[in-house]
Parts: sequence; structure tokens; C-alpha cells
Amino acid sequence: MFSDALEAVGRVEGLTLSPPQTLPDPDDEVELGSETKRRGRYRHSLQILKPFRITHKHQHPVDNAGFFSFMTLQWLSPLAWRAHKASCLKIEDMWGLSCHEASETNCQRLEWLWHEELKRRGKDAASLSRVFWRFCQTRMLVAIFSLLITMVAGFVGPALLIRALLEYSQCAEVKLLYGLALVGGIFLMELTRSWSLAFMWAVSYRTAARLQGAALTFAFQKILRLRSTKDISTGELVNICSSDGQRLYEAISVGCLLAGGPLVGILGLSYTIYFLGPTALVGSAIFVFFYPTMMLASHLTAYFHKRCVVVTDRRVRLMNEILGCIKFIKMYCWETAFANNIQRVRSEERRILERAGCVQSLTVGVAPVVVVIASVCTFTLHMALGYDLTAAQAFTIVAVFNSMTFALKVTPLAVRALSEGSVAVKRFQKLFLMEDRELISNKMEDPYNAVEFKDATLAWEKTSGSGEKSRAQQKRGGMKRVLRREKLSLYITTEDSKGESEEANAEHLLTHMEQESPQSTISSTQSIRPPLHKTLHRIDLCIRKGSLVGVCGGVGSGKSSLLSALLGQMTLLGGSVAVNGDFAYVAQQAWILNDSLRENILFGKKYIEEKYNAVLEACCLFPDIIELPYGDMTEIGERGANLSGGQRQRVSLARALYSERPVLLLDDPLSAVDAHVGSHLFHSAIRRAAKSRTVIFVTHQLQFLPECDEVVLMKDGQIAEHGTHVQLMEKGRDYAALFNSVQEENLVRKNLKNKQRAVEESSPRSLHVSPAAKTHTESKKGDQLMQAEEKGSGAVDWQVYTTYIKAAGGPLAFIVNILLFLFTTGSIAFSNWWLSHWIGQGSGNSSLLQGNETAESDSMRLNPHIQYYSRVYVLSMGVALFLKTVRGLVFVKNGSTAERLNPFICPVS
Repeated sequence: MFSDALEAVGRVEGLTLSPPQTLPDPDDEVELGSETKRRGRYRHSLQILKPFRITHKHQHPVDNAGFFSFMTLQWLSPLAWRAHKASCLKIEDMWGLSCHEASETNCQRLEWLWHEELKRRGKDAASLSRVFWRFCQTRMLVAIFSLLITMVAGFVGPALLIRALLEYSQCAEVKLLYGLALVGGIFLMELTRSWSLAFMWAVSYRTAARLQGAALTFAFQKILRLRSTKDISTGELVNICSSDGQRLYEAISVGCLLAGGPLVGILGLSYTIYFLGPTALVGSAIFVFFYPTMMLASHLTAYFHKRCVVVTDRRVRLMNEILGCIKFIKMYCWETAFANNIQRVRSEERRILERAGCVQSLTVGVAPVVVVIASVCTFTLHMALGYDLTAAQAFTIVAVFNSMTFALKVTPLAVRALSEGSVAVKRFQKLFLMEDRELISNKMEDPYNAVEFKDATLAWEKTSGSGEKSRAQQKRGGMKRVLRREKLSLYITTEDSKGESEEANAEHLLTHMEQESPQSTISSTQSIRPPLHKTLHRIDLCIRKGSLVGVCGGVGSGKSSLLSALLGQMTLLGGSVAVNGDFAYVAQQAWILNDSLRENILFGKKYIEEKYNAVLEACCLFPDIIELPYGDMTEIGERGANLSGGQRQRVSLARALYSERPVLLLDDPLSAVDAHVGSHLFHSAIRRAAKSRTVIFVTHQLQFLPECDEVVLMKDGQIAEHGTHVQLMEKGRDYAALFNSVQEENLVRKNLKNKQRAVEESSPRSLHVSPAAKTHTESKKGDQLMQAEEKGSGAVDWQVYTTYIKAAGGPLAFIVNILLFLFTTGSIAFSNWWLSHWIGQGSGNSSLLQGNETAESDSMRLNPHIQYYSRVYVLSMGVALFLKTVRGLVFVKNGSTAERLNPFICPVS
């Protein structure tokens, strides 16, 4: 139904369609690399390690920040203070982007690494994951090292210092300096843990932003260079640029947290075994068992995400088709059918998201409870085996287990982010491995030529319906054999066929004189052809600079394919194609931006009034601009919705003329305009305004061909005739017969129009326009299509909260959610308080008989109410676990219920 994305991009008149600049060869980088190493590869990055910096030579404050400013985000304080004073931030308040975060710089580096990977390992063995790792490995290692410092500092504090402080508090002898040293040590450990964690986040976020910007820029440039999008859907391209880039960001920023889990697990296991003995293996075993369980749950979430991506692609593709044809859907009252179709796909997507949300909610909710379960099991077994357990020992074990909680909490998040990131990497790699446009040479045999075809044979790619075996056979030479057979069956009419009636031949050609498209046309001889998709055979054509060349022929003859060959969209099988200069391409279906009419013509170029007005005059756009409500500043709807077909075509032609590209490729630009307008466009725009440029003019309106410098007649993918109009008419072959038939047909049409005009003049009718209607028409001035977004300030209106509550299931569901959150938090708080109360009771003032003497003991094992404490604690933890599970399921269900949207409720004018 729609032309593919490459066609849409290629039809951007004025867009540079010249081959992309080749990247430097890795072998040629030796000298540059040595110079970089001499200057210091990490010279700028190491400046951040200075505690304080007073330099202001860089544009962005983050590049001037010292270690403490970078780590604590103090460099953001001026912006935060400005936002606080003004109560809002404007784009003018923001700093310019740091040169180290610029997408262009990072994209060049990523592209260079990718091409180096392809050169070393080839397409089959290349790994984009390895390229991404090379792109950010140094900064990732720094972030992981900072995370390890965080884990060690978080472990040393409770394991050593808190234990020593508890023992000191129970000691009868008071050593003030020793106690203060312990408190200071705990403070320093917490400060180190907090700062190192902040530094890890700062480095990770900046690294993730660099990789995301580089990958998305590279992907966008790759999409512009694609030869075809047959192997990848529009929905997949949209998801790559919108969702997969965010997946990469999350994988880099959160993925390094996975490295802290094993380290904390080993430290905790070793210390508890040393501290309590073999009974500590029970609590550690719970951690060891739960850790792979969390990994499995995260992989399950990633599996659901992978399934959801396919459904999302289908939904985006369906929505694009519906939005493109929304007028027809409204016209034929198909809203219900299409709404049901969308609802069906969306329900499937929501079902998968609910499953993933339930798994993730359960893992995140259960993670904090694992620490308590491990503590209870360890204490119970330790005391059941007859070992004593003091309050200092119990508090230390709980503190050590709590230090392991952070690693346990972030494990599912990190695994999920890495799993989803791996899916995104595969989709990016699939895009990066797709073939670019054919590189057109700019080396001309004759410097006075603008375009050269030298015995060129080109073919369109076969459809993806063929199997892998057939594609492999074609790669081994099957394509050439098929091509030879096709060439033999497509020779132009020989001398034996010249005796056929010229009138019949002309009539056959006239019947097929209509627009053709590389994606939609099929040659008239396809029934006898092998399955090759529209091929050009042995094209020999040289076009001089500044000449106007007219191309004509029947449907499927190869007119548009000739232009597509110059655009690099066809595969060159033999010969050579060379072009001197860049293109401006005007397609059969005009490509229009959703912007003002002026911006559609300028297309990023500088506005020069004299030049702009000359282009408008040449393209006969002044009358249309007068009729538009805001002149040339009127906003044009998506795909030129508020312009007629002829207006869109003239805007497209005006864009090409304003671009000043040396070569213009015009694919039947006069087909959508009236005869007198077409004549004006040909003489004013194509003949005069583009006089100094090389113009290849594809048309089926043969009345303009006598004024062309050269004429090319295409037939069955070959050049049937080539020369000036006079020369081809003197030959008296296909072109002459075709031209004479068109002239006769035009003469008949002219006579019919003259008769109709005479009849109308013989019976005149007065036409009266009401002044009121005229005034109403002139005064009618609608609003622009795109309105400025309204901005609100102050507190969020209660109506917004009410809308969200209703969408999530109503007031009852909202109250249930609030109660579940309150009860869950209260049960966990009660469990922690009860555990501390239990440990604080110690032995319950019980005494221990030693020989003939009675000694006081602080062992929890001797407490007479130990069963009471343990039962209440276990019950409270069971209630907390149950409430967490229910809360997660209810929250996910209500969140998915709130996602309701009907795309057909808006009116279409």
C-alpha cells in the first residue's frame, strides 16, 4: 500500500544522494593513533579526577567540573537554582551540548569501530556487541571498579566496625577515643560507599548517553543509505529508533550493577562462616539459591519482552497504515472494523506485558524479604544446634545480610536490562548489516559529461519470498545465467519485425503510456521472463553537462528504473555507471514535509528572497500562495493533506530548483497538472530556471520532447532509440510512430474541446456570486494545523488525578492499592522492629549454672520465650510476603487497565 522508507527518503528533493564519505582505513590510522597516544588518550577524562577545578574554558559545565563536583552533580546547582527562582526552565536556559556527548563525534567513532570489525571478521562473524563493548569498555571498567568499592565499603562497615562498636558498648571498660574512632570509621565507610556509588552512576549515565546517541545517529544514517527496506518493516524501524535506543541506554547504565552481586556474595559467605561457623551456610545457601532464581526470572522477563517486540512492530505498522488512510476509513465508515483489529493486537501486547510485569513485580517485591528469611533460618539452626548467639553477633549477621540486599535488589533489574539490551543489539546489527545503496562512481571518461552509462546491466533485488537455496545459487552464478537468457529474449525489434504495421505498434505503445514505479510496475513481457525483478540491459548512454534529455517509453520499459539506477537503488551486474555531481530528485508522487510551504521549498537552505520568488514564479505557485490562509507560511499537513496533487508536484519541483543541484532527475513531474500549467512549468521551470543544469526528464507527454536536446526511447529495459527529435523522426521507427499517434490524438481532443466551447458560447448562462458569500470566503482564515502546546504551571489539577484513578479501575481499585501499600510497608516495619526487639531481649535475664556458681548469660538461646518471638516473627514475615505478592499483581493489573486509547474518536475534515 505504501512506498518503502528508502523511496520516501530518496524522494527528498535537494537531499544529498551522493555516496557517503568513506571512513579512514584502520591500517591508515597508525600515524594518527601514535599522535593521539603521545598527547594522551585519556588526557581530558583524567582531568575529572582532580578534586577541584577552577577552569571555565569549556562550553559545558560538566567539562569544567572536578572530581567532587562531577560525583555529587554540584555542577548542576546553577541550573537548579535558576529553575527554582523562575519556577520553570526554557530552552534558552540550558547549556550547549558538551563536545564529548555530541552524537556526530561518537557516531564517527562507532562507525569506524564497526567497519574495522567487518574488515577483521567479515559479515558472518562480526559482532555488534563486541563493537559496543570496545566503544565504552574503559568507562564501563571504571564504573565497575567504583561499584566494587561501593560494595566493599558497604560490607566493611557492618561486618567489622558495627560489630566492634556493639562489643565496645557491652564492655565495662570505657575507651572514649576508641569509640570515637569506630564511629568515625563507620561514617567514612558510609561516605565512601555513597560517593563511589554516585560516581558510578555519573560515569554510567554519561557513557550510556554517548552510546545511545552514537547508535541512533548511526542507525538514522544507515536508514538513509539503505537500498531497500523489503527485509525490514516500517514498524521495526520505528521501534529501533524509539525503543531499542532506550534499551541500550538502560543496559549500559544499569548493567554494570550485576558485577557487585558475586563479590558481596563471596564476602558475606566467607565472613558469616568465619563468624558463626557451619550454621551460616544455611543463610548463605538461601542467597545462593535465590540469586540464580532472580536471574531466571529476569531472563523470563526478557523473553516476554522479546515476544512483545514482535507484536509492537505489528501494531506500529498497522497504526501507520491506518493513519495514512484515515480519510478513506472515515469515508467508508470502517472505524469499528479497524478499531477491533487494533484492539486485538493491543490486547495481545498488553497480555504479554502483564506477564512480564507480574514476574518483575514478584522478583522486586520478594528480594527484600530474602534477607529476613536468611537471618531467621540462620539464627534458628544456630541455636537449635546448641550454639550461643549474642545480641552483638545477631546484629552483625543482620547487618551483613542487609549489605547483601542491595546487590540482590539490583540483580533482576540488571539482568533484565542486559537481556533486553541484547535483543536491541541484535536488531541494530540486523539493520547495520543491510546493504547500502549502490555506490555510483564519480570518475568520468569525458569531463564534459554529467552522466555516463557504459554497457551497464542493472537489476532489482528479488522478492524475499524465494528460499535461501535459490539466493545462494544466484550468488554462485545462477543470476548471470538467468540474465543471459533474459537478454536473449529481450532484443529490440529486428529487421524481420520491421514490416509489421506501424499503426498497430504505435497503438500498443500508446495503450501502455502511463506512470511507472520501480515498486509497482511489471514489464509487458514478464510472462516469458525468468523471475528477475525489472532489469536494465546493456545501457550505453552519455549525457553532456547542461543538456535536457527527455526519456519516454511504455509501462515497464525502464524509464523510472533508469533514474533509480542513478540513485543507487539497483544492483549493478555489469558495466559501469558514473555521475558528476549531486542530484535533486522529483518523484512521481511528491514527498511533502509536515511544515510550512516555505520550509518545504527551502528544505534547510538559506532564504534568499530574490531567488525564492524566481522559483515560485517558475513553478506557478504565486496564485496558490495567495489562496492559502497564511501565504507561504501556511503549514502543510502530513503528506500534503491540504494541497492538491498538482500543488504538491509543483512544490516538489520548486524544492529541486531551489537546491541548485547540478543534476535534476524529474520522474514525470507534469503528470498531475493541467495542460496549460504543464506547459508553463516546462518552459519556465525546466527550460529556463534549470537551463544551466543537467536535466533527465522522464515523461509520457510527448509534445514537450521536440524541445529537448536529446530523446531516449526505452523499451523492455533497453534503449530502443537515442538521438535528437529530428533524427528520430527521420528514422521513422517506433518513436516516430508513437509521436505521430500522440499528435493525432491531441488533435482529436482539441477539436472536441472547440466544439464544446462553441456550444457553451451559443447558450450563455449568467453566473452571479453573492457578495456576502464572497466576503465570507475572503474573510475565512482558519487556524494553523500545528498549534503551540499549552504549558501549565503550579500544582497538578485534581482533575488529572481523578482521570488517572478512573482509568486504573475506579476509586475502589485506588483505595485497595493504597491499603496494600500501607499494609505492606507496615508489616515490613513491624517485622524489623520485632527482630530488633527480640535480639535486644538477649537471654531474657536468664542465668547459666557454671559449677557451684550462677553466671549471667546474654545468649538468645537461653531466652524462655524464644518460641514466642520466633513464631510472631515468622508470621509477620509471611504476611509481608503475601501482601507484597498481592500488591505487585494488583498494581500491574491496574496499570495495564489504564492503557486505553481509541484512535477513531477524532473528526477528520
